[in-house]
Amino acid sequence: MGIISSDKAALVFGASGISGWAVTKSLLEYPTPSTFSRVIGLTHRPQMREDLGLPEDPRLEVYSGINLRADLDEVMNQMHETIPHLDQVTHVYYLAYSNATAYTENVMEIKRINVAMTYNAVHASDRLCKNMSFFVLQTGTNNYGVAVFQHIDKLTFPTPLKEDAPRVPSPYGDEIFYYGQVDLIREAVQGKSWGWCEVRPDAIIGHVPSTTSMTTVEPIALYLSLYRYVNGPGATVPFPGTPTNYVYTYTDSSQDIISRAEIYLSVVKPTEANGEAFNIADTATLGPWSIKWPILTEYFGLKATGPTQKDYAPFEQWWNDHQDDYDRMCKEYGLKKRVIGPETWIFVYAGFKLLDRNREFSLDKIRSIGFTEERPVGQGHIAAFDRMAAAHIIPSPAQLRLSEPGAERKEEFSTHVPSAAAKVSSVL
Repeated sequence: MGIISSDKAALVFGASGISGWAVTKSLLEYPTPSTFSRVIGLTHRPQMREDLGLPEDPRLEVYSGINLRADLDEVMNQMHETIPHLDQVTHVYYLAYSNATAYTENVMEIKRINVAMTYNAVHASDRLCKNMSFFVLQTGTNNYGVAVFQHIDKLTFPTPLKEDAPRVPSPYGDEIFYYGQVDLIREAVQGKSWGWCEVRPDAIIGHVPSTTSMTTVEPIALYLSLYRYVNGPGATVPFPGTPTNYVYTYTDSSQDIISRAEIYLSVVKPTEANGEAFNIADTATLGPWSIKWPILTEYFGLKATGPTQKDYAPFEQWWNDHQDDYDRMCKEYGLKKRVIGPETWIFVYAGFKLLDRNREFSLDKIRSIGFTEERPVGQGHIAAFDRMAAAHIIPSPAQLRLSEPGAERKEEFSTHVPSAAAKVSSVL
C-alpha cells in the first residue's frame, strides 16, 4: 500500500448518518491509524458527541449547524465561522441526504433539494478548502433505476449491474437525483486540481448510535428480539416479505465495507479512481433472503421458514400490538427503548415488498484496482446486531442464552429498571 503521510485532513458531510458515521469512524483507523491528522464530522442537527458513539480521539472534531439547504453564501459563512483551519482539509466525503420530503409524492422536489445541497457542499468545499485534493460522492443502486417504482414496468435490469450501464432515459430517469449530483461535480471540477469519484452501494446494512429512519436493520433486530421474547427460544419465525422477495438476488452493502472502499479510492488509489464510478458490496456472492433469513434468525435463537403468506405481512402491526411486551423486555434486559417511526417502516416495506427484482452488483471494477475486502453473506447484519447489543438496544447473545430453559439468570439482567415508493427511490 506504500507509505502514506499524516498531513491529511478529512471533512465529512452527514457524520451522524448511517454512512457518514461509518466513514468518520473508519478515517481514524484506515488505511493506517495515522493517515489523517484531522477528521472533521459535520451534522445539521445539534449532536452531543457522546451520543454519536465515536471514539475519543484528539484528531476528531464534530460540528453542527451547517445547513446545506441555505444559499451558498450562507453555507460558506456557516462553515467559515464554525470550522477552524478549513485550508487544512484535503479530503471531503459527501454523505448527506435530506428526507424532509419523505411523505410527498413529488419526487422532483426530493431531487431539487438534494441536488441543491450537493451543489452547496461541492462549491463551498472548493472555495474554502484550498488544499482539497479529492471529493467523494456516495450515491446508490438507483443509478440503475431499480427503485423508479412508478415506471418499473418499463425498465429492465441486466444483472449483474455494471458501472458502464447507460443512465435510465427520460422521462423514466428524471427523478433520479444522483444524475444531477454527478453532473454538477463534473462541471465544478473543470480546471481544478482536485479529483473526485462516485461510490454506489445498495441499500446500506449497518447501525448508527443516533436515531435514524434510514435503516431496515434496526427494525429487523428489534422485531426478532421481541419475537424471541414473546414466543421463546427455538420458535419458528416466517419470513414476512413476499415469496418473490424471498428469492430475488442482490448483494448487501454494509457500512464498514462502504466506508473503507471510499477511503481506499480517495487516499490509496486517487489517480485510478478520479472521475470514475464504483459499485460496492460486501461480496459478489448472491445473498437472497432465502439464504440470509436463517442466518439472522439464528442470532436470536429462532428457526426460520420461508414466507407463509402470498403477500407482504407487515410486521409493524405485530410490533405495535406487542409494545407492552417490549416495555417488559427493555426493563428485564436493561435496554434503551427505541421508537420505530413511520419513515423507517417505509424502508422496511421497500425491502420486503417493493424491491422484488434481481439487482446484484458486479464488483469487477473496484476489484481491478485492488480493493478486495469482503464480508460473507449475512455477516453485515450480524456485525450491526453486535453493535446494537453493545449499545444495549437489543439483548446480547449471552443474555439470550441465559434466558433459555434451565439457564440461571444473573441478577444484573433482570433488575435493570406521502408515498413510500417516493422516499425509497430517492435513497437507494
